[in-house]
Amino acid sequence: MKLFNDILKETSDGKYSSKKVWGAVIMILVCSAFILDGLHFYKANETLFNTMLLTGAGLIGLHTLKQTFKKDA
Repeated sequence: MKLFNDILKETSDGKYSSKKVWGAVIMILVCSAFILDGLHFYKANETLFNTMLLTGAGLIGLHTLKQTFKKDA
């Protein structure tokens, strides 16, 4: 459980990052939809699936870019 807390927290102040949390939630939903569609439990809407995948990856990418180009004071 400590691993998940460390992944979702900011390194500088120890607070939870909203971008990381929402990115993780969206990616879990996308992975679940992909698995359930692959097992033929239901047919996933391709447009919605792609949109959620891009949104989750975008949130994670925005956080990564923010941390990469952060100016140290």
